[in-house]
Amino acid sequence: MPECALRPATPEDVEAVYGLICELKQAELDRPAFHAGFTANLQDHNMRYQLAEQDGHIVGMIGLHMQFHLHHANWIGEIQELVVMPQARGLKVGSQLLAWAEHEARQAGAEMTELSTSVKRHDAHRFYLREGYAQSHFRFTKPL
Repeated sequence: MPECALRPATPEDVEAVYGLICELKQAELDRPAFHAGFTANLQDHNMRYQLAEQDGHIVGMIGLHMQFHLHHANWIGEIQELVVMPQARGLKVGSQLLAWAEHEARQAGAEMTELSTSVKRHDAHRFYLREGYAQSHFRFTKPL
């Protein structure tokens, strides 16, 4: 198994991150809007992106957003994106990225990490349960 190195995302990673997010969504996203949003998020001190590299290729990423929740009276680390390319799945890349996010959130004083995932992503549900996450909430959305 090739060793996986983690590193923070930089503005130069925009195309690789775009590819990862398109893999996650299984769709092409608006490239200019994505680039603008990624650039803005990199400047937000509450947003952190970590990339996973194997053999010089970016094979995964995680996005962690730190938020102070009034109903907890504490910081929460929300994992907004976690994606591993198909060729790197089963190699513990996702576990390594999650461990990084949990450590980062803990260091920032967070009470917990939380995430949401599509009801259709059954493999992801099993992964998160194996990683110690519990289904404790329902998330509702409404297109605008």
